Amino acid sequence: MEAIADNVSSLLRETSLFSAWPEALLDSLLKQSKKVNLGSGDILFVEKATANAFYLVLSGRIHLIAAAATGQEKIVEIIQKNDLFAEAVAFLGGRYPVTAAAEGSTTVLEIPLALFLEILEQRPQLMRQMLARLSMRLHFLVKELRQLSVESAEQRLVSYLLDLCPALDAAAVVELPAKKSAVAARLGLTPETLSRLLARLRKAGLITVNRRVLDIPDPRALQCWAAGHST
Repeated sequence: MEAIADNVSSLLRETSLFSAWPEALLDSLLKQSKKVNLGSGDILFVEKATANAFYLVLSGRIHLIAAAATGQEKIVEIIQKNDLFAEAVAFLGGRYPVTAAAEGSTTVLEIPLALFLEILEQRPQLMRQMLARLSMRLHFLVKELRQLSVESAEQRLVSYLLDLCPALDAAAVVELPAKKSAVAARLGLTPETLSRLLARLRKAGLITVNRRVLDIPDPRALQCWAAGHST
């Protein structure tokens, strides 16, 4: 078990889930938590496995992968540094709804679910805080469902890129949070379609691309362009 650095407590407190936790209470949870180091492609947990922990990404990235009815796998979310994930298992019958795999060298903090639930049961206000977080996650998933079922491929890609921009009223330089193949899967596209769409945006003068780094000189113009296009 690797020692927990002092800054991990600060990282957790910056999340909406733990922002109201007293220091002593958070420290007691961290004493029972541990760091887990993963190599590229390593599986942290598999879909439908009994859950005994949730996680905070300390470095690297985690892909959350779901099996489709066709038997194929789809990346449903890319979890980045300082993000919590799998905390919703507390309300899902104790089983992971997806598989989690590392993208590149990754370190996560493993937080014991049983102790976490025990603390929540003793402190109803913390339970309400978690429900608020899950409500926000539901809103996000509804938005994702709309993008996958209603919006065109261009609109899905542009919405994703705009979400990476700090603001829509100023030029932005953004980095794709994963390999283009993973981003394509996340958006329900083939890698070839993603490359074609990026090339189309580049030709229109809306972006420039340098590997995974994109320069977006006018996010509003990009947004307007997508509103008038479909595939």
